[in-house]
Amino acid sequence: MRGHLIIYTLTLLFTGIVQLKAQDNEVMLGLRTGHSNLSGGFAAVSAEARGIISEKFIIHGGAQYNTIGKVAVEARPSYFHDFDWGRVSAELLLSYTNFSSINSFAAGAGAGISSNWIYARLGYYCHVYGGRGGQITEPFNIFYEFGVSVLPMIEKWDLKLLVTNNEIFELDRHYQPTFSAVCSYFPRHDLGIKMGIGCKPSGMFHLSADYYESYLKVGICYRW
Repeated sequence: MRGHLIIYTLTLLFTGIVQLKAQDNEVMLGLRTGHSNLSGGFAAVSAEARGIISEKFIIHGGAQYNTIGKVAVEARPSYFHDFDWGRVSAELLLSYTNFSSINSFAAGAGAGISSNWIYARLGYYCHVYGGRGGQITEPFNIFYEFGVSVLPMIEKWDLKLLVTNNEIFELDRHYQPTFSAVCSYFPRHDLGIKMGIGCKPSGMFHLSADYYESYLKVGICYRW
């Protein structure tokens, strides 16, 4: 009950912030399905939003429910500055997860750069989780994301190859990267679709041959 109340409060707060300024904002309803060695087959539904608060501030976040009993809420407010060659940004990471009666909180900060061809983020976060059996605090973890754009000059299509331990709603330790390909197609400026496939090995950068998880994501996006 407490976890659901926190989720409801954070969702209302996030929705109100996003509505402050409607300028190239985006809302996406998504479905994620796959298989992992831990839980077997799974499916997750999510609602994400990205909104410009002011000329220099953006917030991205949303909520997800997974059929394995996992509920996640995440918000990533960021400050950015544009240059001729691309964008530099600084962001906060705020995450809450409830899974098998274990509450998990994470908060951190990082920085990123992006251009037409490359995208990179690097930062740290503190992780606190526990339930009736007690509480564990991990004071320092690293999150990262590195990507290459394959179709940077195509107007309606976008294709990126990514490696990260910090997908939205999926915050892992640094030795658990996810390798993925993400594609989007917007036949109209305000309406499009995003798709992604990913694989997470059980060892760092495939040093372990054991497969851990793979998934497929599809999302319907609306921009205004």
